[in-house]
Amino acid sequence: MGRLHYLMLLSAGFISTLLLAQAMSAAAGMTVKVSTTPIFSKIPRAQTNKDFQVLLRIEAPPPVDLKGRVPIDLVMVLDVGGGTVSLEPVKKAMKFAIRQLSDEDSVAIFGPPMSREVIPKFMNIHGSRRIAEKKVDELEGRRFAHPARSSLDEALKMLEEQSASSSVGRAKFIVFVTDITRFSSDMPELSKYPVHAYGLGASHDAAALRLIAQRSQGTYSFLDDGNADKVAAALALCLGGLKSVAAIGARVVLKAASGSGVRIDRISSGGYASSIAQGDRASGEIAIGALYAGEVKSFVVHLDVPAAPETSPGERVCCDQQQLLVASLDGQLYTSGGVGVVDDDAAAGGGGPIQDVLVVERPPAAVLPKVPSAIVVNHIFQFRVLEMVDAFINDEILLRRTPATTGRTKDVDVDDDLGTKLLARWERFVLEHQFWVGLDLGSLDGEITAVANSLRKQNIVGVSSSMAAYIFSWMSSYKMQRPTAMGSPAKVVGVFVTLEVHLTLQVAIPAENGGGGGGGDGECHDECEYSCVEQLPPAPPLLVASGRDDDSYRFNAAYEGVISLDDINQFMIKIYQGMVKANNLKQCHLMNQQPRAVA
Repeated sequence: MGRLHYLMLLSAGFISTLLLAQAMSAAAGMTVKVSTTPIFSKIPRAQTNKDFQVLLRIEAPPPVDLKGRVPIDLVMVLDVGGGTVSLEPVKKAMKFAIRQLSDEDSVAIFGPPMSREVIPKFMNIHGSRRIAEKKVDELEGRRFAHPARSSLDEALKMLEEQSASSSVGRAKFIVFVTDITRFSSDMPELSKYPVHAYGLGASHDAAALRLIAQRSQGTYSFLDDGNADKVAAALALCLGGLKSVAAIGARVVLKAASGSGVRIDRISSGGYASSIAQGDRASGEIAIGALYAGEVKSFVVHLDVPAAPETSPGERVCCDQQQLLVASLDGQLYTSGGVGVVDDDAAAGGGGPIQDVLVVERPPAAVLPKVPSAIVVNHIFQFRVLEMVDAFINDEILLRRTPATTGRTKDVDVDDDLGTKLLARWERFVLEHQFWVGLDLGSLDGEITAVANSLRKQNIVGVSSSMAAYIFSWMSSYKMQRPTAMGSPAKVVGVFVTLEVHLTLQVAIPAENGGGGGGGDGECHDECEYSCVEQLPPAPPLLVASGRDDDSYRFNAAYEGVISLDDINQFMIKIYQGMVKANNLKQCHLMNQQPRAVA
C-alpha cells in the first residue's frame, strides 16, 4: 500500500484540474465529438465573405469513458551510446515503457547496428514482459559511421512485413531515441507510421529529427546535456498518449452544404496533412491518424461564402438560417466492444455518424453587430504565430546550414543575436494584430520570450545545437497539439498535457536512479521509482471559505451545477483504480468490503 499511498498524495495537487476536466468530458458524451464555431454567427443575406473562418474541434473522450483503448504495436529504435550520452538511462526508460504497455500490446526494439539484437520482431507483452526487460538489459551501445538511417529502415521494413490480418484494429508507432550528430542526407519513407523522435544531448542532429517527426506526423523532443539522463520522464509525455489511443486512421471529412455555393479556400491544420478537392473546392479533409483519449484537436477552416440565394425549396435557407458546412469524422473508433469503423453513414457501435453541421443566420438586414467569436479569433492568431515562427526558422536558422546540406547559402554574421531578431518579429506581429477584438495572448508571449532566450544563449552556426532544438521542439508541440520535452521533461506546453499523460508522469522511473549527483539533497536513489513533475497552473479550488467567521467552507461558484459530492467520491475512486492499474497491482474483492490494493 505504500507505493499507492505515495502516488495518491503526489496526485492531490491536480484534483481540482482533473475534476473540472472530468465534468466537462462527461457532458460531451462517451464518443468523439466534432464541433464547429463560426467567426460570426450572422452573415447578411446579400453579403459575400471571401474568408469566413470556422473553428473545427475534435474532442476525444477520457479513458474512463472509453472503458478500454486501441491495442498498439510499438517499435523502439535506440541509437545511443557511441558518444558522450550514457546508454543506461535509455535502457531504464525502455523498461519503463515495457511496464506501461498492456497485455494486448506488442513491442519490438532495435539497438545500434553492430550491437546485439534486442527484440527484432514483435513480441506480445502478455507473458513476455520480463523477457523483454531482460533483452533490454543485454543491450550494448556500439555503432559505426552514420547508422541511424539503417536502424529506422529496419523498423519500417518490419512494420511493412506484418500480415494484414495482424494489423487490423491496432495502432503502430515508432519511438526513436538517439544522440547521433549527423544523419545521412537521404531519409527513409516516413509517411505511414508516426515517429516520435528524441534527441539526447546538445550535439544531436536537431534538424534531422525535426524533419523525421514532421514527415511522419510524429513529435520531436530533446533533452539537453543537463537533463540527458531523464529519458523515462520525457518518454512518459509520449507514452501517456500511446497507451490511451481512442481512434486510429481518424480523418475529418469536410463537405460544403448542398446548394450553399460555399467553397473551402484553405485549412489551417498545423502539422496534420490536409487537402482540398480540386475543381469546385466543395470538399476537403484533415488526416489526424491516431487520436488519444482526452485530447482536443483544433483547426481553422477558411470558407468562401457567397450571397445567400432567395429562399426556395432545396436551397438550405430557411427561417433566415443557412447550412454552410458538414464536418464528419471517419476512422476506427474504440468502443466497449472493441475497435469499430465510423464513417459518414454510421458511428462505431451503431447510431448515426459523428458529425456537426455548421449553421449561420442569414437575415436580410445589412447592418449587424460585428463582434467576432473570441475563441475563433485566438485560434486564428495561434496558427498565424506558427506561420510567423516557421518563416523565422527558414530564414534565420535552416539557411545557416552548409550548402552541402541545404543547397543554399547565406552570409552568416557570427554576432547575430537570433533571440533579439525573433523578439523583434514577435513585437511587430503583435502590433499588427493589436486591434483584433477578443484577442488574448495568453501564454504565447511568455513562451515566445523563452524561445528567444534559448536562441540568445549561444550564437547558432549549425542547427545541430540544442539552441535550435528548443524552437524546433516548441513548434512540434504546437503543430501536433501534443506535449514535447523542450530540453527537460518539466518544460512542456501544458495545454496539451492530458490526464493520462499526467498519470504516466507520476509513475515515470527517474533516469538518475543509481547515477551520479549525490543523495544528500532528497533526490531519489535506486529504490525510488517516481520522478518529480512540474505542476501546471492550478484550477480554481473546489472549496472556498464560507465567510461566516468560522472554519466552514462552501463549494466554489465556478463548479456549482457541474460537480457534486458524489462526483468527487466517484472521481477519487477512479484515481485510486488508475493508480492500482498503473502500478500493476491487483484488487481484492471481499464480501461486503470496498476493493483494496495489494502488491
